Amino acid sequence: MLHVDSVSKHFGGLKAVDNVTLEIQQGTITGLIGPNGAGKTTLFNVIAGVYAPTSGHIYLDGEDITGLKPHQLFAKGLIRTFQIAHEFSSLTVLENLMMVPAPQVGEQLPSTWLQRRRVRQQEGRTR
Repeated sequence: MLHVDSVSKHFGGLKAVDNVTLEIQQGTITGLIGPNGAGKTTLFNVIAGVYAPTSGHIYLDGEDITGLKPHQLFAKGLIRTFQIAHEFSSLTVLENLMMVPAPQVGEQLPSTWLQRRRVRQQEGRTR
């Protein structure tokens, strides 16, 4: 599902990530551990498109996604999450999860007024 091939990220003379190769199979849970400053967050940011790698390639389901921006990766189903999630406290868990899929018709204010039926249909499919 996700294959990181010889990825490096350098900031000037600092090698934050140096020649990392790993593979994560669909349906598995994988942890990445290491001391502070080991490059874990930088690697996540490279995979998630926040930083372009200095070298190497990243593949998602066999497609080379190296250097794609976060919004492009989101459209392909890859998104970086954070340790502290910020949910909408006034919404249920289901309603919070329904906020994730993009693009949604109801994200545009005029659509919420002029395309109510389409918004409801899309919400029904998402639910």
